[in-house]
Amino acid sequence: MLMTLLMAILLIIIVVITVVTDKVPFNFVLLTVPIIFAFILGDNIFKVSTYVVTQFASLMQSTGFMLLFAFLYFTMLTKTGMFNTIVNFITSKVKMNAVVLMILTTLIGGFSILTGNFTPAYLITFPILLPLYKKFNVDRGDAFMIAQTAMSAMCFIPWGIGMAYTASSAGLNATHLSKEGMWWGLCFIPVIVLQLIYFAMRHKKINGTFGAVNHEETAQEKQEEAEFERPKMFWINLVIFVIVMVSLGIFQIAPYLVFIFATVVTAMLNYPKDYSKIFAEVGPMYVNILIMLLAINVYQAIFNNTGMVKALSDALIQYTPHFLLHYLSIIMLLLCTIIIYFIPFQIFNALYPIFITIGASFGIPAVAMIAPFICNLSLATSVTPTNSSTYIGAGLLDLDVPSYTKRAVPIMTVTNALVILVAAVTGVLHI
Repeated sequence: MLMTLLMAILLIIIVVITVVTDKVPFNFVLLTVPIIFAFILGDNIFKVSTYVVTQFASLMQSTGFMLLFAFLYFTMLTKTGMFNTIVNFITSKVKMNAVVLMILTTLIGGFSILTGNFTPAYLITFPILLPLYKKFNVDRGDAFMIAQTAMSAMCFIPWGIGMAYTASSAGLNATHLSKEGMWWGLCFIPVIVLQLIYFAMRHKKINGTFGAVNHEETAQEKQEEAEFERPKMFWINLVIFVIVMVSLGIFQIAPYLVFIFATVVTAMLNYPKDYSKIFAEVGPMYVNILIMLLAINVYQAIFNNTGMVKALSDALIQYTPHFLLHYLSIIMLLLCTIIIYFIPFQIFNALYPIFITIGASFGIPAVAMIAPFICNLSLATSVTPTNSSTYIGAGLLDLDVPSYTKRAVPIMTVTNALVILVAAVTGVLHI
């Protein structure tokens, strides 16, 4: 057990050094180093390949196939000009400025997470608003954090993927957990307002105005857009888009099936002869993201199947001073954004049974111990290079993941701390 613990700590240190120094490609480290550690701990090549391939199969079933067709669908939809038409309509009816755009990001982000999964939520939110971010020169990293905070506040919904992970890891009923988590979601409201004020002030400092920043498209840009625009197909594309959203959010149909259908129909209606040009644009982005997803899943598979998670959990109990045990879950909650920056959130979830045991010894119900992590941990999932959704959101916004995450971690850490403070003041936090 000691050897396993040492290997777990050493692996985390290597990941930390890789992220901080940015000298070696992060995905290369995640694809190779964990496997070497598994061999050191005594697993043979057949055993390692079995649980890594199993993890890959789960990834492709839950995310990989859906992601490919989702990227294809939303890229085509953007090319048709449908989102630009919607944006132009909104700006003609609403006195738009950067602050209104940030509020709109909050509202659409909070609505889109009703699909239950961050990936479709990003795919709904960012393609629609990206033209406006460009027009008003809103920092896309700020937009990502604004949307993520709104989505996190809604993560108490019982059908969400975050709730599924939390409930299964803790061995609790999702419905009961949702009722307790709702109060934590409400604690986000004043923090969202403060966050919007902060980003608005930052925007004004950088741009000197909340209004549109002059941006004239070049003749080449206009020509490239005009080549693929399909204004006559607007209503048909909009109807298909609404069907997609309803299928995902209300009928809970498997996302990959929805996006396969939407991709094929949209391609045949809008680009029956030249869809391959658009597909070729999506290829490089999808391959880059897929490689990173596979790398993260290697890391996760090794950590879960070699006993590293259990070794870390046991060490946490054994070496934490007794007087701190009562507050261990709160300390971990405060630090979760920083912790998740270096390890996948699924590994963090493995600590929930420990928190429940500790809470029981102090008379705190299991649901009350775990509910704080539902929404607050979601703040961390978009600001870590160890989570797949970060790359999806960043890809849609054309952000460099290492640069974005390093800037976002302290902001989301403060956001998380403020939510906890609101919960403590209002009595939502059980100590």
